[in-house]
Amino acid sequence: MYKILGKIPPKAQILLSLLLGILVFYGGIKYEEIRLNDIKLQANFDLVEEQQTRGEETGDMKTSPGEQEETREPAQVMVHVVGAVEKPGVYTLEEGERLNDAVEKAGPLAKADLSRINLALPVEDGKQIYVPAQGEEIASEEGAAYGLEVKSDGKININQAGKKELDSLPGIGPALAQRIMDYRQNHGDFQKIEDITKVSGIGPVMLQKLKDKIKV
Repeated sequence: MYKILGKIPPKAQILLSLLLGILVFYGGIKYEEIRLNDIKLQANFDLVEEQQTRGEETGDMKTSPGEQEETREPAQVMVHVVGAVEKPGVYTLEEGERLNDAVEKAGPLAKADLSRINLALPVEDGKQIYVPAQGEEIASEEGAAYGLEVKSDGKININQAGKKELDSLPGIGPALAQRIMDYRQNHGDFQKIEDITKVSGIGPVMLQKLKDKIKV
């Protein structure tokens, strides 16, 4: 190489030396940049891998939604059981339990008519459960309030019927229905069906039409 340089003019040797020096300098800089980039890329890769590992560990410790539902304690509800039971009173049950559970806690009597209660219904907080006795007559309005199946002979109780029910009787319009209700309020309940003739506008002829459709 020295023999080759010896054949090159001194000025050209200087320029060549400068060029080689510049190439070496910039080459070193470029090499350092590449090395630093490799280090950064490796560091980023390690960081991502570490975050993924932590995420997996954290995920393992979390409870899945299904497990949370399984571990959630059921809410409690309170119901009032009355009627033909041994121990009427307020009972605390878990949400989702049935009327049958509440009635069993209160102990139904032998005379209780459980066929008139839908024992499969879920209990509702703050509700009253009425257990009727066999043959017990319950007004339709009261029965609806308890959610009972009201067995009826088709007759309207003139001591309990509302204006709409009285109006449905033959010959009894809105005006007479109101008079019947006013009579009850002023004089008390009718003692027998014939007492309905004490209401102004209702005579023996109308009584004959009503006697098979009313009761007290």
